[in-house]
Amino acid sequence: MRTRKWLLFFCSIGLLIMFFMFPRNREWAGTVIGYWNSFPKQQKHLDLETRMRLRFGNNYIYSKNIADSLRNRTSHPNALILMPPSSYFSKMGLKYHVPEPAVFYYYTGIKTIWANSKHAMDARWYVRVSNGRIILDSITDKRMIQDTIREFVKLGVSL
Repeated sequence: MRTRKWLLFFCSIGLLIMFFMFPRNREWAGTVIGYWNSFPKQQKHLDLETRMRLRFGNNYIYSKNIADSLRNRTSHPNALILMPPSSYFSKMGLKYHVPEPAVFYYYTGIKTIWANSKHAMDARWYVRVSNGRIILDSITDKRMIQDTIREFVKLGVSL
């Protein structure tokens, strides 16, 4: 009985080692360990806003700043923002990976749309960069939004 337990123990250890030999499984383990390593720091900061800033960094901070700017400028809760691609921000010298619209909504509660969407013409606000600052501007006419969409599409929209 005792030898069977030892045999089973060593077989299970061998299977676990083989499991983590595959690159995808090793990557997954690294993710889990990363969460475990950040747990003590997050445990000291229990408020949601601080944890979101620590976890998501610039992506969250810039998204919140855009949403706060919209809330300060309009009382319309369903306003739609046209977002430039991440390559636009890189070109302008900012490190901001634009989250997809569902993630932006998760962060802020504000709806966004990318330039390659068929509903991009419905946007009434758009984001641009000027002098290293992210600026939210209103769209005043159809020609303006068409030109903006065309320029954003040229930069390529991708995750």
